Amino acid sequence: MNAEQIINLRNRELSAQSNIRSLWQQTADKLYPYVQIDSTYEPGSIRTTEIYDQTPMLDSEDMVSGLKQILFPSGQPFFAIKTSGTSDSSQRYISMLTERAHEEIFSSNFITELDEDLRSPIIFGPACLYSEWTKKTGLNYKNQMLGSYQFIENSKRLVDGIVITVKYTPYQAIEEFSEDKVGKDVLAAYHDEKKQNDLFSFIYVIKPRDIINPNLSKRYSGNMAWEEQVVNEKEKLIVHEGGYEEFPYHCARWKRPANEKHGRGIGTEILPQIKVLDRTMRNWIDVGNRWALPAMDVLQSFDGPYRVTPGAKNIVRELPSAKAVDTGLNGNMPITEISLDRQQKIVDRAFFRDAFSPLETLTGDRRTTLEIRERIKQTWHKIGPPVARLWYEQLEGCMTRSILLLIRNGVVEPPPSELQGSNFGLEFVGPFALELRSAQAKAFREWAGFVGEMEQVFPGAADNVDSDDAIMRMGRTFGVNVEDMASSEERDAKRQQRAEAQQAQMALQAAQVAGQANQGLSKAAEKGSPAEALMA
Repeated sequence: MNAEQIINLRNRELSAQSNIRSLWQQTADKLYPYVQIDSTYEPGSIRTTEIYDQTPMLDSEDMVSGLKQILFPSGQPFFAIKTSGTSDSSQRYISMLTERAHEEIFSSNFITELDEDLRSPIIFGPACLYSEWTKKTGLNYKNQMLGSYQFIENSKRLVDGIVITVKYTPYQAIEEFSEDKVGKDVLAAYHDEKKQNDLFSFIYVIKPRDIINPNLSKRYSGNMAWEEQVVNEKEKLIVHEGGYEEFPYHCARWKRPANEKHGRGIGTEILPQIKVLDRTMRNWIDVGNRWALPAMDVLQSFDGPYRVTPGAKNIVRELPSAKAVDTGLNGNMPITEISLDRQQKIVDRAFFRDAFSPLETLTGDRRTTLEIRERIKQTWHKIGPPVARLWYEQLEGCMTRSILLLIRNGVVEPPPSELQGSNFGLEFVGPFALELRSAQAKAFREWAGFVGEMEQVFPGAADNVDSDDAIMRMGRTFGVNVEDMASSEERDAKRQQRAEAQQAQMALQAAQVAGQANQGLSKAAEKGSPAEALMA
């Protein structure tokens, strides 16, 4: 595409996004007012003055931190690598690769960028995380600001392209694209002290490459699977063209209703309820103020304002000189408080507070650990579908690209020949995934027990159990380290050794029986006879 076509593409996508952008801004104003879609504010200014009840904001913060902990526990593996290689060397390589990948990811800025990345889908719906390799930092991640991008979907409703609008100062633009490519206006502003803080818009388009030349290497940036073009919007000038071997913008939606490719989040879905809660809190504050400082009827003969502050003295000529207005006009405090509490509980439920703060909402007698655990498990299953979408759409691709970047840049050695050319698969093994898969382990134990009982009645029933695969799969389900599980070669060697030991034991027992029988003979065993062989 040329520069004008790219600008037109961005404008069309931006126009189609207009309704959801308005919804994002309204949601941000009540839950996270630091997101700017159609509004601007000066850094450092107070942004929460129009929020009367901060329950939604605090619940969303708790959900972000709680979700991050159960998905990516610090210092613990949260994914396992799967390949077609079954040899012992392949398994050792996969184990090493998994360990090094986790070390590099946790030592990068992934966890810090994850806060904003998780907050965006929870509150608004879409999220976008960029992954790259830099010589200074190694693995590097950037959360893309909501409102700056538009998704491009394929026929399977998966995001495989993106349009991003970024504003750079002249210095930033030259640092990104070099002086000879940024354009005359940007270069002129760079050399003008009064314009060095001016912002210039650049439009990025990353999408699958239309034509790949089979005669050129796919490692050549101009022939990679995903192409990137960057346009100076003001001057309609292409300032950069390149490519990526994998799609580097990892996008996800909390939920994706039909015909809404940017999805919906919890915040956008319950925004009407949040507005009701905010209004109820304002009413509760108003009623409380009326009861604490009720309106007064003051006699006309009283001179000056009637003081109602603690310790105040009013000099009067007659009593009573003032009285509070009928309390029926002050509002009903108990009913307003009950309504407020009900609205807050609805918001708590929407953000799964029971799962991430299980002890705060418990009242009455003390609860057992088992009851608390069951409450958490019940809620975790409710958030399973959106979390699975988050893993499938965003995190799996992000981790796969991170592993490939480590291999390409020599942080880990290349895979053995058996794995050359094979694709890596990832399996989510964090605490949340293990909890959701625990039902499979429970079902297998019950089924194995049932088969064991049936074996007594119907010999051969146990032949229906693929014990080797099942045991290894259950080990992965329980989160067992792959180094603690024997490979197929190690397992077969143990079985061979055990079989040989059993054969030797049987031969020894047979020799002992033959020796005892030979002692009863009147003469020595004949040469070459079976008895002589047994004695030997």
